[in-house]
Amino acid sequence: METLIVEVTNKKAYKLLENLEELKLIRVLKKKSDRISNLRGKIKTRMSNSQVEKQLNTMRKEWQRGS
Repeated sequence: METLIVEVTNKKAYKLLENLEELKLIRVLKKKSDRISNLRGKIKTRMSNSQVEKQLNTMRKEWQRGS
């Protein structure tokens, strides 16, 4: 068997995939998004979770101040 990655662009497609799975023509595998890990790879300086949280809080305060 071959594994393919499919991007669903319409809600109706989910029903079609469910129907194909019920017919045992395909098997749907859920994959977690690795978007965050991809972004971390582009960061030059690694930050700990606490450093990231601290920076996010600082940016949120600046955003609220500008409103």
